This record gives sequence, structure tokens and C-alpha cells, in this order.
Amino acid sequence: MHRHPRFYLACTASVIAVAAALASAAQAAPAAPAAHVLSIDELRAMEGSQRFDRTRLIVKFRSDATEADKEQAMRAITPTSRKRLHGGRHGRSLASATDYSLAGAADRARTRGMDRYELVNLNRLWSVPSAIAQLRRNPLVEDVQPDWMLELQDTAPSNDAAFNNLWGVHGATTTPANPFGTGVAALWQQGYACKTTQPAYVAVLDTGVRSTHEDLKDNMFINGGEKAGDGIDNDGNGFIDDVRGWNFYSHTSNAEDDHSHGTHVAGTIAARRNNSLGVAGICGDGGVKIIPVKVCSGGGSCPSSAVMEALSYLVDLKTKRGINVVAVNLSLGGLSDTVNNNGIEYFQAARDANIMVAAASGNNGANTDGKFMWPANLDVENVIAVGNLKQDGILSSTSNFGVTSVDIAAPGTGIYSTVINSDSAYSWKNGTSMASPHVAGALGLYRVLNPTATVQQTRNALLSSAAVEPLLNGKIAGSRRLDVSRWAWGKATSFQAQCGASLTNRVGLWIRTTAYSDGSLRTPLAQMGVALTFTNAQGGLMGSYARKTDANGQVLWSFSGTQFPWGSQFSVNVRTDDGGSRTYTSAELGCYAGR
Repeated sequence: MHRHPRFYLACTASVIAVAAALASAAQAAPAAPAAHVLSIDELRAMEGSQRFDRTRLIVKFRSDATEADKEQAMRAITPTSRKRLHGGRHGRSLASATDYSLAGAADRARTRGMDRYELVNLNRLWSVPSAIAQLRRNPLVEDVQPDWMLELQDTAPSNDAAFNNLWGVHGATTTPANPFGTGVAALWQQGYACKTTQPAYVAVLDTGVRSTHEDLKDNMFINGGEKAGDGIDNDGNGFIDDVRGWNFYSHTSNAEDDHSHGTHVAGTIAARRNNSLGVAGICGDGGVKIIPVKVCSGGGSCPSSAVMEALSYLVDLKTKRGINVVAVNLSLGGLSDTVNNNGIEYFQAARDANIMVAAASGNNGANTDGKFMWPANLDVENVIAVGNLKQDGILSSTSNFGVTSVDIAAPGTGIYSTVINSDSAYSWKNGTSMASPHVAGALGLYRVLNPTATVQQTRNALLSSAAVEPLLNGKIAGSRRLDVSRWAWGKATSFQAQCGASLTNRVGLWIRTTAYSDGSLRTPLAQMGVALTFTNAQGGLMGSYARKTDANGQVLWSFSGTQFPWGSQFSVNVRTDDGGSRTYTSAELGCYAGR
């Protein structure tokens, strides 16, 4: 994950004082961050991702460790097979392959500490994370790492036949490029694959899923606690033969799709990538599996009771059956003029089970700040309301919107994915139904990257890393657009803000923001998205604004006394599109305190 930008805010009563504060801040470079040691959970999440060899690891011993110490440390993990990386009695000396003469090579290796490294081949009872956990407890081991697999950096993002049609996975730096896509293909280009030995499961509550589709069959849920066709509830969860999910519309074990909507959604989330077929999902390398849960008829009618039953079923799978359900996609809903909290307890139960929910904001073209879309607008931390973004970065005119009620926009127009006409059929669809699974797939991806993340951590990561898109100003909370391109490797952006006001006339307020490439504050970032959100003392929204930085990395925001009457108490949140965020009160700003 990228480091969040650091924010600095200097308050002045004059332009001269602001300039002096800026010059002073620019000279002070922050301390370098501490190195991050991968946790065992993080390593386990990477198993199967081809990022390291699963049969061996590299151990660095302390300089005072004897050969006997090393033998003792290795005995349980690898009784017979290890070799010193620089050479020695267990292997060929790497020093002998240099330009130095062979004479004295071993001495030079000892001087540089290369003789402290051992390449360890694990016996079959040990995984790389387990062996690393064991060795980290040994005081004579200075460091232990997987044997990381390095790759050429010109890897194509996908060999799927219709990859060029998938603008929703493209990004500004991918080929082909679309700056308004989710950017997941940028991760693929860097060699990242959404894989793990312990899959995360995303449930599609919809019209069902065609489980035999060529691009979905390898990424479908199979309930290992159930035996197909024996007419017995083997796992004791109350559902007979729920081997591949359940049909809560007709209350049977047949969760196959008879409409196409659910199959299309499933393909966006986890269609198999790099199989030379069709399309590729956001998390299509096997790290996410789809649980098909049918809650709608073939005609597209979806009782809310079926949704509630389905959520209860999934919470049971997670908490009692050991199925790692991390997210639910709900590309359905109903609009009303008043708040509808019907069934909110089911969503709260999902939250308490650490399950996220991506929900379509609806296709009514309505401002849901004044209406209510169920379930997208339920006030539960795990629910993410998603609007429909077009390829030009503009919100679709049919998409519901709201600066407090719609959390994020994602690709939803001109989306190509799997359908039910045959096992090799694909087609285009539009709507918030197509936007929501981009977020559901991203939630699954985040949980593969961060398997121990909580609901709040996942929500914060998704929303704080979103791109700030000025075209969404006044439509989407924080002008957010889904962007996962920096989730694996990110920029270390730093940020400055200064504010000022007319103390004489007591009118007007300005804030100048500058984005930098790193903590040295020397290299401004042009065309960086920046969002400002003002709230009053009661937490009510006063205004939300988004712009791109100029060639000097700056944005100057000016507000009239009408927008912010003198004496107003407020808070301002400043955010960059690579995830940095900080909130200040008007008292902290000082330049616009209540008088």
C-alpha cells in the first residue's frame, strides 16, 4: 500500500507571512519512515501469487552464529537441504563469479557478510510463512525472507481475448489507457496477481450465476462441507445440497442464472485472467471466488426478504462454517422518498462478521441526498453506495447521485462481461449494476492484500485511495472515483496547505494547496486531484470542492463571505487523489476563527 501524504497547514493574516511560512516549511524535510517488515499474515496472503518460491527461503544469521548454531536452527525445517548463498561447503561461491581473482574470494565474502546467508529448501511439512515465523523466534537469525521471484517489467497486463474492451480495468498508464478506469491493470503490468492459498469469497446476490461459463467456472465457490446430490444437509447449516450457493427466490439449491444480470456482475468481479479467453475480472487470478446467491426471479424481481435471508446465510458461512466471505455485491435496490431502515440488522450482522457490501446507487437520475435508495443508503459502515461513471469521467445522467449519499463512482457504462447465452458468451451492459461490482471486486482485492483488515480499515482504504475527480464535484461524496492503481506500490506524496482571510473586512477566505512528490517538498506534482470538504460545527456539509493542481502543483481556493459568513465555525478536510487526508477545525486554522 502507498503511504498517505502528510499535511501541513500554516495560518497567516497576510500574504507576506504566508510566503515566509511556506519557505520555512519547504526547508524542513521529514524523517525517513521506518522499514516495514512483512507480517506472517501478509506473507500467507501472498502464497500462490507467484511472488516467491514456495519451497525455499533465504536466512541471514547474525555474525556471531556458529555452524553448530545454524545446524540447530535449520534442523526442524530442513533436515538435509540447505546451502550458503555465497558458496562454501553447501554450494558454489558466488564470489568466484566476479571479476576478482579466485584467491581470497572466501575472505572477501566473510568481510562483506555474505557468508551469513543460507538458501534453505523446506521439507514438505513447512510452508514459507510458517518457516519464517519459526526462524524469527531464533535470536541468532538476523533476517529471513522468502525467495522472491523477480520478473521482467514489460509484462502485458492480460492475454484475455477481449481485454481491449475492458475500459473499467484500464488506467492512465496502461495499454490501452483510460484515465477514468479503476487502474487495476496497472498492478497487473507490475507483475501483481490476485492470488492466495486461502481465497476470499465475494457473494453475488442477484439473478444467479452461470457456474459453467468458461471465464467463471474456475473461480466459483464450492462448499466443501456439503456432498452434492445426496439430499442431506451435510454441514448442518439448514440448507440441503448448497454446494454452489443457494436460491433464496425459490428456496432450492439451484443458483444458476436465468436472466444474465448476475453472470455479468460476476464476470466484472472475478472472470478468470490470463486464460486467453474473453474478459478479466478485477480479482480474476483465483484469489477471489464467487458465491452465487440467487435472490431475484428470471424477470428481475428481487424481494428484499430474499436479500435479508441471503445475508443471514452468508454470515453463517463466515462465522460458523469457516468460509472467508469478505464482500457482498448488491446490484439492485428500491427508491423511496423517506428513509427505509428495513432489515438494517442483517447488514449490521454482516458488518459484525467483517463483511463489506457494495451496493448500486440506482438508475433513477435522482439526488438521493433528499430521497433514499435501499440498500445503498443504509447507514451502516460496511455499505458502499456506488454511482455509474462513463468513459469520459462524467457521471451517467441515469445514475443516482448525492454528495452525502453516494460514496464513490466506478465504471458502469459500456461494460463488457460474461452472460448466459452460452458458456462462451459475452455482452455489454450499462448501469449502476455494472459499477457496483467494480467496487465489490476492489473490496475482494483489498482483502486479499490485507486479509486481517477490519470493516473500517477496508472502507477507509477504498475511499481514501479514490481519485479526486473534479467532474464529479457536486455529484459524489468527496468527488471520489474508484482507483486501485496504487494499492500494491504507491507514491509517497507530501502535501502543504496555507490559509488566509481578510481580517480587516471580515469577508472572504482563501486556501492554497501544493502537492509534492515526496517528503522533501521539492518536486511539485502537476495535475494531482485535490478535494476540500467543509462541514459545520454540527457535522453538516457546507461545501465540497475538487480541482486539479496547476503546473506548480498548486490550487488556490477562494470563498466569499456569503459562502462562509464571518464567525462561522467549521472543519475542513483536505485530500489528495492518492489517499492523503487530514481534517482541521476553524480554531486550528486561526485565520478564520469565530469573532
